[in-house]
Amino acid sequence: MKNRETLKYILSQIIERKLESNQPPEISQAYYRLTETEAFTDDEARMLISRALEIELFKLMRFAEPFNMFRFKRNLKRLPELPALD
Repeated sequence: MKNRETLKYILSQIIERKLESNQPPEISQAYYRLTETEAFTDDEARMLISRALEIELFKLMRFAEPFNMFRFKRNLKRLPELPALD
């Protein structure tokens, strides 16, 4: 449980910094689309964005794949549809 909470905190910090810096801009675009167009709350939007980031981190750690920015951006654009681990 503690590991999951730590991961959740780290992801929230990454997303906060990325929203502040607008890098990549697709994170901010996804956030605003989710909160303003699709009526998700701030927490819900951040959770959905975290899911897209978790996929990339999982593939990095489990399969030693490099971070795939194309796939990450594609998954952000597809939110609120949750990305699969394919």
